[in-house]
Amino acid sequence: MNKTMLPFAKYSGNGNDFVILDHPQVPVSPELVQKLCNRHFGVGADGVLTVTEVDGFDGEMRIFNADGGEAEMCGNGLRCVATYLDDVGEVKKNTYRIKTMNNNYLVIRQGNGFAIRMSEIKDQNLHDLSGFKEFQKSFFVNTGVPHLVFLGRNIKELDIKKVAAPYRFNPMFSGGTNVSFVEVLGTGNQLAYVRTYERGVEDETFSCGTGLTATGLALAHWFGWNGSIQLTTLGGKHTIEIGQNVLFSGEVTCCFKGEASI
Repeated sequence: MNKTMLPFAKYSGNGNDFVILDHPQVPVSPELVQKLCNRHFGVGADGVLTVTEVDGFDGEMRIFNADGGEAEMCGNGLRCVATYLDDVGEVKKNTYRIKTMNNNYLVIRQGNGFAIRMSEIKDQNLHDLSGFKEFQKSFFVNTGVPHLVFLGRNIKELDIKKVAAPYRFNPMFSGGTNVSFVEVLGTGNQLAYVRTYERGVEDETFSCGTGLTATGLALAHWFGWNGSIQLTTLGGKHTIEIGQNVLFSGEVTCCFKGEASI
């Protein structure tokens, strides 16, 4: 049987890595996504991003988590797609408009990278979290996808898969939720360390853009932080700017390009 060769590019947003399919000529099924994301028998990634044309935008992004399910939004994925469009485009733009499942985003050139204007912020403290007493503080917000944020100490020592799972699947959250844990490292310089367990990946990721945005909003809610908030994860350093708009930025790397046999 002849195999189809599927062109792809692999990009990483602070270690949150993706297989990008530009105008894929084959159906993007859950089985294909799982195969591509498999770190032993495939390309290896946290998810698959597709890029297609749509009127009035620089592109439309669809997000598929490693389990094959489609997600509404992905902050690091969006930065990766904007960087990819900038890399392959003949004209370099200062802003890219990218459509997602439920909204559209403005991605702004910032130095050598891009910052996202986070345009989906809703359902803040929609749920009664008073029963969650295991951590110092808790916060819920939807930043394109739902996020539950906990404030704690010594979060580097957490068995995150064990601790996060009961919250991720708590029936309070229809469709489940992502779960982030934050530890404040410095109040004067607004510095914190964050770990995120992502639904659909069902594991900790090196970085999560929507989770970091949710964490920045949690810190603003708890402590009045605003302006530039510095958040560090396993994947490196990120900035959340909280002002008239909320901006998320960090590093993006093009890992490699190739063809996958499917």
